[in-house]
Amino acid sequence: MAKEETINFKPLKIGMLKLKIKGLSPFLPEPAAEEVAEKYDKKKSNQVYEEDNRSEQEKLKTKFYYTSDQKYGIPARAFYQAMVKASTYLIDRKSGGMRNVREGVVIVGNILPLQYKNIETAKHIGRQTGMSKAPRLILRNQFNDWSVNLEIQYNQNQLSAEQIVNILNWAGFHIGVGGFRKEKSGNYGMFKAEI
Repeated sequence: MAKEETINFKPLKIGMLKLKIKGLSPFLPEPAAEEVAEKYDKKKSNQVYEEDNRSEQEKLKTKFYYTSDQKYGIPARAFYQAMVKASTYLIDRKSGGMRNVREGVVIVGNILPLQYKNIETAKHIGRQTGMSKAPRLILRNQFNDWSVNLEIQYNQNQLSAEQIVNILNWAGFHIGVGGFRKEKSGNYGMFKAEI
């Protein structure tokens, strides 16, 4: 006769934090262009593709993230990715490292509504791809004095509310969000959490 086993359930304790994120430097949205993805997909399969001959002014009109109700927004995933990268500063590997954040944190939503004072056009000089590496003008939409509200679910068995806020603040200083952010050698997209 088989022996009965007792199963002990370890309850999953999910915490919820609602925080306001305040931008410390302008935010530059950097959505992936569909035309670029199509070009590389066709190039990969040896199909003919058309070069994108739109002016930077024309491209500028498409460089936004939109919420479901067509307001300007910012991807929740940008904050999640910044938190994962910044967690290495605060949680050592023996204590779970970045895995605690990567697997134990959810930022609720997709594109979150952005509050801001005004929008300007940021002008930067980049380089062409290919052999010439010729300089080219890059225009981006610049949101000044921006903020966004985050709802964060987290596993309380792995992380505390204090750790979440600290990781966010380190992420805001060391990583940032959007184009030319700190992680990419820029000074844009810096932020801090406000309680």
